[in-house]
This record gives sequence, structure tokens and C-alpha cells, in this order.
Amino acid sequence: MTAELGNESEILVDRKSKFQARCCSLTDQNSISLLLDHLVQQNKAVAKASHRHMYAWRTGQLKPQTQSSPNKNIKSKKNKGKGKTARESFTHDISEFTNIQQGCSDCGEAGAGQRLLTLLERSNAINVLVIVTRWYGGTPLGSPRFRHISSTAVESLKRGKFIC
Repeated sequence: MTAELGNESEILVDRKSKFQARCCSLTDQNSISLLLDHLVQQNKAVAKASHRHMYAWRTGQLKPQTQSSPNKNIKSKKNKGKGKTARESFTHDISEFTNIQQGCSDCGEAGAGQRLLTLLERSNAINVLVIVTRWYGGTPLGSPRFRHISSTAVESLKRGKFIC
């Protein structure tokens, strides 16, 4: 197992349905099933969830350092001497990575995994696994459930400093 699942979001409740997200660093997609099993074994509430793990992941390898172009390290006047902005320190330039692989799973909530994967892609998040758990409360939520899945995932990714 490469990492422990942490960076939990707050539990979001809507009409008795509950949503919670977790994320962790991931370098090898083969460890996903171990991480999911570990989550269920260590958390009895997750084991009782109707949708235990809707998830998405992305991995990639840093490209070897090459001689940088002269303009690459120039800072704008606005940030002169201040280093990277907060956003630059959390997100990655996708061109820095090679062999990018990604995937997702819905766990019975059609379309949820793809939404999570799109979130990771748009955020340029690499080497991360995000998992959302849903406990169904008995009332169909319709499309707001996707907003809840996304918002808890974003909260978890921010806590883990994978996005800002």
C-alpha cells in the first residue's frame, strides 16, 4: 500500500443522504484495490454505505530534468521575489509529466466516477486518488447529488493540498 487515506471532507447531509470524500497520494494504480479494501475494513460506517467508493485517480511520472529555457524561470513583476503563488505550488504543469494514466469507478452511482475524473483533469492533479462515499437516505436527490460528490471531493483535495 502506497499511502493511507486521509484528508477527509466534512460529512455533507442532504435529505438524510450523506456524502464524504477522502484522498491520498498514489503512484501505482495496482494499489487502488488495497486502499479501497483498507478503507472499508478500517471504517465501519463506510462498510455500511450504499455507495462505498466512487473514485477517480491519475498517475504520472516526472519527466527527467532538461536544460531549462532562459525564459522558464522569469517571474512576473507582480510576483517578483515572492516565489510561486499559492495556486502554482499546488497544481502541476501537465507538461512536466509523462506516462499519465487515469481511471474512475461509479460504484453504482452512474456518472459519478467520470465527474471526479474530470475534476482531477481540470485541476491538473497528478498522483492522487479521490474517493467519495455516499450513504443513501431514502430520498432520491436527482442532479444535486453530483454537486455534493464534487464539492466533498474538492474539499478533500484542498485539505490534502492536491489543489488550492
